[in-house]
Amino acid sequence: MYRRFIWILTTVFLFLNLPALAATEQEAARLMQQGDFAAAAQAYAALVQQNPKTLRLRLELADALAKDRQWDRALAEYDTVLRQSPNNVEALRGIGTVNRWRGNIDAAREAYRRALTVAPTDPANTLGLAAIEELDHNYDQARALHQQAEQQWPQDDQVRQAAYDFRRVSSARIYAYYENDLSFRTEIGGVSAPLLAREELGAEYQKETRFNYLTGSESYIRTDKKINYAHFFGLNNSLELDARASAYEYPTPPTPLPPAFSTAIDTFQEYRVRYTYPVTPEQLIAVRYSLRPTTLLNTQQTFIAHKLEANLVSQWQPRLQTLIGTGWLYDLNSNATTINDMSYQWLLKLGLTYTITSRTDVSASFITNPDLDSSINSTTIVQAGYSWTDHVAFLARGRYDDYKKGDDETTAYAAVRFTPSSRLWSEAGIKYVERGPESGIYPLLSVVLHF
Repeated sequence: MYRRFIWILTTVFLFLNLPALAATEQEAARLMQQGDFAAAAQAYAALVQQNPKTLRLRLELADALAKDRQWDRALAEYDTVLRQSPNNVEALRGIGTVNRWRGNIDAAREAYRRALTVAPTDPANTLGLAAIEELDHNYDQARALHQQAEQQWPQDDQVRQAAYDFRRVSSARIYAYYENDLSFRTEIGGVSAPLLAREELGAEYQKETRFNYLTGSESYIRTDKKINYAHFFGLNNSLELDARASAYEYPTPPTPLPPAFSTAIDTFQEYRVRYTYPVTPEQLIAVRYSLRPTTLLNTQQTFIAHKLEANLVSQWQPRLQTLIGTGWLYDLNSNATTINDMSYQWLLKLGLTYTITSRTDVSASFITNPDLDSSINSTTIVQAGYSWTDHVAFLARGRYDDYKKGDDETTAYAAVRFTPSSRLWSEAGIKYVERGPESGIYPLLSVVLHF
């Protein structure tokens, strides 16, 4: 009699709370749709607490936690679902997706293979496994999975879109970059294409014009021709080889050349090798060595500069990433009068990126002796980004250049990034530049087009 009374009270209580429960679930779904994943996770957590055996709600909670980058909690919820339902495909896919985001390729691959075994007729499982192989730069296997999906589900829009996106990513691409400033103008054009299964080959042309910011006259023009080869062993594990040939042009000087031209560069060649290795999915090490034989303009004497760099990228939390790097540069002294006036310099690089929400992130970086610009002691950059939609994002950036000689430079930059499809990536913006008594507004444009 007592048990029946308790059962009746419980039933009445649940019946009376059904409208409130539905309203809370509806609110949670609305928050998810709006991209407020933290609030959605809190709402679903309350629902799960009221209904701990309802797997559907627990899966929604896990999805919200995953999208809010609370990856450990998300995996714990997915595991709870699997303990109650060992072949739950949604939980297996969730585990695979979270591990893919974290860089745990082996765990992600295993989860999606299990999901594919349980539900071989669900195209989402084949596409998920293909996405993992693509991230691991195993393009041959990713291509085979996409072809398999297209043959098995030829009318499925998701399958066709995923195959289209993959073909764009795995095909050749061209890119162009233009930036103007008080002190320089940079124009870059290049092409890059996958080669075999895990290789990539690229070529680039760059023209940089340097100005005297006080008079606006040209100081020199440097043209670079570069080729690049990269082999990918897997995610964040690669070997890159670069070769560059650079030549300088100066305004026609009087004869003989003044002392300022005694160490002006005529040409240089640069050879680089860079290796990256993931010590753990959260810790990435990159080491790069550069060798630069250089010929001076007026004497045609040559010397060799050397540069060694090492960086450590750490993902401390799903939202927080840091970079710390050091290096050693052996190059001609800025006040040199002969090629024997060489000097050593220690290098430092610091960086931080923090994801505030799924749509907002901030970053900061500091680097000494920026690449190919020996006139700067250090550069500091602070940036914030906001994704308005999946295709449109806004950027704001502040930059400070500490020059070795002359006034320092401050830049404020605002831009729109537009990525309407996997075929096009573009960014356009304007920047306000101030250096000493001079200032101005200048453009910046960057475009990447996949064939």
